[in-house]
Amino acid sequence: MLVLEVTVNGKRICIAGTEDLAVLNAGVTACGKLGSQTVPSREDETVDIFYSVGGLTGRRKPETDVHVRWKSIEPLAVGDVVQIKVLESPTADRAKSRKRANRESGKKKT
Repeated sequence: MLVLEVTVNGKRICIAGTEDLAVLNAGVTACGKLGSQTVPSREDETVDIFYSVGGLTGRRKPETDVHVRWKSIEPLAVGDVVQIKVLESPTADRAKSRKRANRESGKKKT
């Protein structure tokens, strides 16, 4: 199966993947006043930097699909190194959380 190995500052965080995934993601987000010309949305001009690792199953019975998380929103600091390797592996770490997917939210309302 396809997995993502995520490390932060050289420390292995997880190997994310399951045999029934349709979506697998690991990402870094920074929000706030990121540049000198940014109009800040907060008075204190703070910047939040974080990463997360998750996915969504794609099962034969869509009503059983779940959102999975190996790492929820976890803070980062300037200078941190996040490495994501795309690998093939027969095993992965167990997800820390699972939440039933709401398949209705993606449908267009008529």
